[in-house]
Parts: sequence; C-alpha cells; structure tokens
Amino acid sequence: MTTSRRTPHPARARASGQRGFTLVELLVAMAAGLVVSLAAFLLSKNATRFFQNEARASASHLAATIGMNRLTADLQRAAYLSSPNILQDPEVCQVPASPDGLKRLAGISILGQGSELLHGTELSQSDANGLHPDSIIIGGSLNSTELFEFRKISDESGDWIVELNPSSTAVQRTLERARGGGQSLTQIFAPHRFLRIMVRGQEKFLYGVIDQVNVVGDPPITISILLKADPGLPALVGLADCGVTPGGSTGDGGWVNVVSRVRYDIRSLAGKGTAYDALVAPVTPSLTSDLTGDNGRTELVRVELDENDAELPDTLELIAEYAVDLKFGISIATAGTVPGVTNPQITRYPIMATDNALVYSTAAALDAGPPGTPQRVRAVQVRLSTRTRAPDRDVGLPVPVGPDGRRLRFLIPGIVASANTYGNTAPSGSPPVYARMRTLYADIALPNQAYVQW
Repeated sequence: MTTSRRTPHPARARASGQRGFTLVELLVAMAAGLVVSLAAFLLSKNATRFFQNEARASASHLAATIGMNRLTADLQRAAYLSSPNILQDPEVCQVPASPDGLKRLAGISILGQGSELLHGTELSQSDANGLHPDSIIIGGSLNSTELFEFRKISDESGDWIVELNPSSTAVQRTLERARGGGQSLTQIFAPHRFLRIMVRGQEKFLYGVIDQVNVVGDPPITISILLKADPGLPALVGLADCGVTPGGSTGDGGWVNVVSRVRYDIRSLAGKGTAYDALVAPVTPSLTSDLTGDNGRTELVRVELDENDAELPDTLELIAEYAVDLKFGISIATAGTVPGVTNPQITRYPIMATDNALVYSTAAALDAGPPGTPQRVRAVQVRLSTRTRAPDRDVGLPVPVGPDGRRLRFLIPGIVASANTYGNTAPSGSPPVYARMRTLYADIALPNQAYVQW
C-alpha cells in the first residue's frame, strides 16, 4: 500500500513561521504611545491657553479703541452750537441764575480723580494699583447737527412754547433719517436738555430747558416745544437788545438747536439694573470670580446729565469694558505779551506721574472756587487704559511704571493674600495675579473753541 505525502499550503507555511508580539513589547509600545499622547495634550493645552490669553489681550485693545473713538467724537463736538463758558460768553443774552446744570454749561469740565470721588469703593481695584481716574463733562450739540427754524415763541399761561416750522429743511431731513432708523424729533428734543434760541434780528442767544415736545400729525402739522419755567426766557423790554416779547408772541422766528451735557467716568456696573447685569456677569459663574478677574471689574461709561446736574438713568451707556484708568492733559491759550500782537500763546500741560493742578483749575467747573476758564482750552490729551479679563502675568521688581505714571500691568487683588497692592509679587506656585493692560493716548483738538478770545 502506498501513501502520499501532503504538502502544506505556502501561505499557511509562511504564517506559521511568523513571530508575534510579546507582552513586554505591547506594554512598552503602550507606554510610549501614552507618553506621546501626553506630550501632544500638554502642547495643545499650552497652545489653547496662549490663544485664550492673546484673545483677551486683543479684546482689551479693542475695548480701549472703541472707548477712545467715542470719547474723541464727543470732545470734537465740545461747545458745538453751544457756549465754551456760559458765564463769560458775550453772546449769551442773560446769564441764568439757575438751574445748576445750565449755570455750569461749558465745552469741557475736568474733575481730577473724579471717577474715584464720584464712585468711591467701586474703584478699589484701581486704587490698589495706584490709579485714580479722572472724569470729564462735555457740553454741546451732541445729539444733532441741525439748526431748526421756528415760527414763533408764545407765552401761554406763563409757559413759553417754541413752535417749529414743520416744512423747514432741518425738520424734513430729521424725518427722513428717522425713517431709516435715526433719531426722531421727540428723541432729539428730549426733556431735561437745553434749547439754545437765536431770535431773528438779534445777535445774542437765549437758553431754556426743554420740558416736552408735542408733534401733531404724520407728517407733522405742528411741532411745539414746551420750556420749563426755570430759568424762563429774558424779556425784550426797554433798552434790552435781546429777549422775547413778554406776555405776547415773538413772531419774528429764528433758529433753535438742542444742547446736552454728558459725563465720562469709570465705575462698576454690577448691581446697577438688569440692563447691565448681563453685560458684566462672570463668564464662568462656577469659578471663583477673583481668579477669573470678574470680581471688582470697572467700565468706562457715558451718561447724560439733566438741568440739575443729576444723571438720567436711561442714558447710561457702557463704552469700554474693563476700563481701569482715565487721565487728561490740556493745551491752553494765553494772551500774548507783545503789544499789538493778538496771536495767543499755546501752552501744553501733558499728563504726568503727579497730577498737574493747572489742568484741573483751568478746566474746572464754572462754579468751583475759583471758577474754571475752560474756554481757553484748545486741545485735550486723553489717556485711557483697559485690562484683560483674567490675570496671566507675574511681575517682579522693579515694578514697571511709565514716566507719566502709566501702569504696564494691573494687579487684581484678592487672588493671593500677600499680593493686594501694585508691586507685590505672588509666592512661587501661586496663580498669576497681574492682568495685562492696554493704554491708548490721543491729543484731541477742540475746533469750536479755537477762536475764543475772551
């Protein structure tokens, strides 16, 4: 009997001859893979942290830019269709005895360390960093560039009513802008603002306070502006060269425009109402607000003042988030010393590490002691600083401070017990306690005060 020898399949023979991985090799490979994965994770974590830090720095720079642009726009309108100093203005018909806001009407008024004086403990973070922000009040036609023609001013039961011409080009332009989303007549002639009046044929201006405006019809048939009893309007009697006809109607017509006063300062908006709570709420409420930098934050705000110098709550605006400092310098004009030469000399008083008293005495309120002479100011220097939301820097000695007192980092107190004042260094291993700052400067000319000679 014969038997046949079976030959194994070639592929099976090769497979049976291959060597597999041992357990040790698998463990080594897994450990190496774990190390590579951990390294990749750390790299991505650092990259993510770097991206977040730079994003916060960019947001801080953007906030400073937006705030500076808004402040610049208002400063360039200072004293526009208004008075640089109502108490000394030779073009004012009669200096009002009241209300306080009208008596203080000027192109600008700067209060040294005003933000801190007005809002006290709300600026505890800035105070811990040696920063004492100023505040500024700007007056002018900030809500409209129009001169509105009026038909007459009538006295009805002791109330003066200014009747606008609804067919005038200024009214028609305003109506068209309102249809496109711009301000309406009722929004422009809002209560508590001032009305500057120029009666046709007279060379001086009258000032009143708007009580309300009535617009009848669409399109309007009549537009009536009711003025408040205080301060009233001066009477055109006797040898007076300006005023309105008492007990009757001033029917010669003329032009009017709206004047308002706004304040810029730095304050906290936390707890100031539901309209602002959502804007300043912590980004991550579950984390300690000290560590995220949300606790104690402050903002640059803009608010309109009424005729009694009180704030109008509905006009409060957040202009720049995480703002921490606001400082001003000025350039003023003084009379030349050369006989027969009327060109004034311009002297610049810039922002310095120690506040210059001449800045604040010149641009002081008109009822300060002594009163300011803001009409002499020809330009305003502004320094606005914002910080990043969260701390991401440590600062050692020497503490970086600019020659004009500018801080280059912002310490957020409350993170580390031993680091609550600018210049303190957190112990090794502690979380960062300094946030980066972005500071912008601008020299802003006041074109509406360029040729004031009084």
